[in-house]
Formats: sequence, C-alpha cells, structure tokens
Amino acid sequence: MVCGMLTAGSASAQPAAGGGQAPPAPRNLKILQPQDVGPAMRSFTAALGVQCNYCHVIDGATRDMASDDKQAKKTARVMLQMVSHVNEMLATGVGKPAAEVSKVQCATCHRGKAIPETPPPPPAPAPPAAQQAPR
Repeated sequence: MVCGMLTAGSASAQPAAGGGQAPPAPRNLKILQPQDVGPAMRSFTAALGVQCNYCHVIDGATRDMASDDKQAKKTARVMLQMVSHVNEMLATGVGKPAAEVSKVQCATCHRGKAIPETPPPPPAPAPPAAQQAPR
C-alpha cells in the first residue's frame, strides 16, 4: 500500500505559521479522510520503503498528487480497503472488541518492500527411517 491517497492541489495554499506556505489541501481523496493523509503517507513510506513518486506523478516541476495515472496508487486504494476488511473480520471472528485485537497494517506483509516477498515453503519432512526386520 503506498502513498496512495495523498492528492494535493495547488490552488489554495495559505500562509503557515512562521511565514512559509501551508501544504495544499488534499484533493481526489477516495479512501482516506483529509486529517489522515499525512500520517498515512508517512506510514506507507516506512512500510513499503518507497517515496512519494512511487504512487504520485512527480516529474521535475510537476507534482500532480491528485492524478490517478499510476497503477501503484490504484493498487494502494484496493489494499487499504483490503486491510480495513481484514481488520473488521478479524475482530468479528475472534469475538473481541476491535480495540483489543492486533491490527493488520501495510508493514505486516510488506516489511519495507514495495512488493511483499513470499517466503519459500518449508522443506518437506524427512521420510521415516527404513525399519529393519527383526533378526
């Protein structure tokens, strides 16, 4: 899951405290709430080991965070829905309140890799030792 939902526009930047420009308001949000964008993007960066341009159109002076042109951003939205569904089902399945159940998150599978690695299967069990006939 990735920097999938940060979609900033450039039209309404307001001066920030300290005289700098505040980041533009997010646009084209389909899964995240505006207040969740910053923390989610930092989480994706850590969990997948990627930067913003993995999902967002950033090329030279172009920073089109709202664009849906990259497949990784589309995949991130699907993965966010999947994680939400898994966490809902997990809480229901174990019969505990959601607050008492460990949550699945991007890092659960990605572990710092953009594409999760699938571990090799365990080795086959050794065949039973041949039994010798009694003497």
